[in-house]
Formats: sequence, C-alpha cells, structure tokens
Amino acid sequence: MNSQSEQFNIIKKFIKCYVGEGDDVQARQAVESITPIAECGNVKAQFLLGQYYSWGYHSDCDNLKAIYWYEQAAGNDNEQAAEAIMNIYRNDCPNEIDAGQRKALILEWHKRWFDILAIKAGNGLANAAKTLMTLYVEDCPEDMEPENSVEVAAKWYDRWIEILTAKATNGDFVDKMNLADILLYADGIPEEVLDCFTDEDDERGVLQAIKLYKEIAESDCGEPFKSEAYYKMGCAYNDLREGKNALACFKKAAKLNCHEAYAKVGDAYRHGNGTEQDDAQARKWYRKGADVGEITAILKLADCYKNGIGGKQDYEKAMLEYQHIAERTGNRWKHQAVEIGIALYEIGNMYLNGLGIQPNLKKAYHYFTLASKKENPDAENALNDERFLTKKHEYE
Repeated sequence: MNSQSEQFNIIKKFIKCYVGEGDDVQARQAVESITPIAECGNVKAQFLLGQYYSWGYHSDCDNLKAIYWYEQAAGNDNEQAAEAIMNIYRNDCPNEIDAGQRKALILEWHKRWFDILAIKAGNGLANAAKTLMTLYVEDCPEDMEPENSVEVAAKWYDRWIEILTAKATNGDFVDKMNLADILLYADGIPEEVLDCFTDEDDERGVLQAIKLYKEIAESDCGEPFKSEAYYKMGCAYNDLREGKNALACFKKAAKLNCHEAYAKVGDAYRHGNGTEQDDAQARKWYRKGADVGEITAILKLADCYKNGIGGKQDYEKAMLEYQHIAERTGNRWKHQAVEIGIALYEIGNMYLNGLGIQPNLKKAYHYFTLASKKENPDAENALNDERFLTKKHEYE
C-alpha cells in the first residue's frame, strides 16, 4: 500500500491535470484512502480533499463537498481553506444558493479568512501580519471603506515590523539583514501604506536599518555578509544625505570585495559627495569596478573615456568597455538587460555620430535594434530617425 505522503502526491498531481488527463481511478482510490484521516482531523488531508472536489475537470467535482472539507480545515485555523471557500462563493457559487445568501457568505468567509490570519499574526507569525497588510489594501472586505482599510493595513505593517524586530533582537545576522532591508528598501509594502508614513517615520526607519547593518558588520559573520552590510549602510547614509559616512561605508565594502561598492565610491568622487570632487579618483574607482566585471562601473568608466572625464578622452577605450557589456548574451545575463541595453545604444550612437570610428548607419541601426529589444527608450527613439526610416529595408 502506498504511504500517506504518496497518496497526497497522487491527488496533488491529479488536480493539476486538464480534462481527459490523469488517472482518475488512481486519484479516487487515493481520496478514499485519505478520507478517514481527514475525518479524524488531519488538516492537510481536509484541505487536499477540498481541492480535489473543487478543482479540475473530473466527474467527482462537487463544490458542496469541497466547501464541507474546506470548512473542516478552516475550523482547524487553515487560512487557505477559508480563502478557498470565499472564492468558491465569489466565482463558482453552487446553484442552490441565491444571490442574497451568496453575498453574505462571501463576506462571512472573507472575514473568517482575515480572522485566522489575525490570530496567527497575534501569535507572532510575521508572514500573517504581512499578508494582512497587503490584503487590506488589495482585497479588503466589502463592508469596509477603502480609506479605513488602508489605516488597518498600516497597523498590520506595524505589527509585522514589531514581530521582525523581536526576531532580529533575539536572532542572527540573517534576521537582522532581513528587517534592515525592509526598512531601507520598503520591498513588499503597498504604496498606499507607504503614503501613510511621515518624513520622520521614513528617517526613523532608515536609522533603524543603519543600526542593524552596523550590528551585522561588527559581528562575527563571514566577510560576504559584512561587505553587504557596509554597502547597504552606505546606501542608507546616502538616503540621509550623509555623504561622508556613506563614502566610508562604501570603501569598507569595497575592501571586503563588494563589487557594487566600487561604482558608489567613484560616484562620491565624481559628484563631491562626502569628499572633494575629483574626477581622476572617480575614474580610478570605476576602473577598479570594471576590472572585476561590475556592470555599473563599466558603464561609468566608458562614459569617462567617451567624455574625457578624469583623464584623456579615448573613444576606442569607451567602445571596448561598451562591447564588453554587449557580449553578455543569453539567460545568464537577463537580470542586466537594462545596462546591456544602454551599452548597445551607446555603441549604436558611436557608429551613428562617428565617435572615434567611421560613421556606419547600418551598424548603428543594428545596435539600436538590439538595444530596443532590451526596451531601451533612447534606442527606440533613434530608430525613428529619418535616416533609418527611409532606408530601413537596406539595414535589415
């Protein structure tokens, strides 16, 4: 006889099948096998039976049975089951239920879903608090005004941060980094919640992030985490317009082999942020970053060569740096599409305007086309140049 986990997997696989696919006999046998443990209170089995009866195209589909099993799981505080019942009433309500009942049931299970999450958030589950923060913005109950729902979402944000803060206080550097990143970058926080923050709230969050990054940098964690902490601390100080502190952090990060930090140090010298403005130093730091293949540093070094910033103008070297980036093709470099698009555009522009080379409209068109495929807006505009539009067929 197959194990319980094997029976679960048979059902999970079956409910993903399209009509006519899958072994319905085997799936039904698996359902019969796990039904007794679902009746004895196994939440995983209850939820899976709800899925089996509500999903798919097999003859056993029955939303009333699905609701029954989801109700059992929801009674055991499974929030996904409560959500599933709400969605059945929303999108595939059984014919036996009239419109008035349907509306009431949608609201009842919507609130039950939120109540289960609230209990879990109250018990210290960070993801439940984060989920509620998002849901009160994106899918609040129908009897709640949108402006009130954002206020509630902001309160769940506070609870989420409270839970993460307690975890970071008692946890390791990973917990501290996770919280600091949220406070600095606001990833995963709805815009409506961010709009509730005052300037003082923003500054307080950045200062808390700096404190956490400093704790990581001064801990006994490995160099990769220290360098990341110094780099992000530098970004945080930049947000506070504290250029001197930012530059010190970026230099420490660079010393610990954080490649992204080289361009940040170069930027500080280029724009006189936290130090005397010094284009030669900027070019030197961009060169360091380019030597380890850091794409932002390469682009900025190429710009120095092209425009004579911090040293002699050298179109040939600028072209070489852009070509180093342009050679990054395939899925491996997909995350650098924006920067690669810039390099491709710059190569096209050099061919178009004859910067250090003979003008070549065909090559310019070729590189602009490649850049436009990376959604580079400058390249898209360049392709609308009359010189290309009138002879487009010659260049393709």
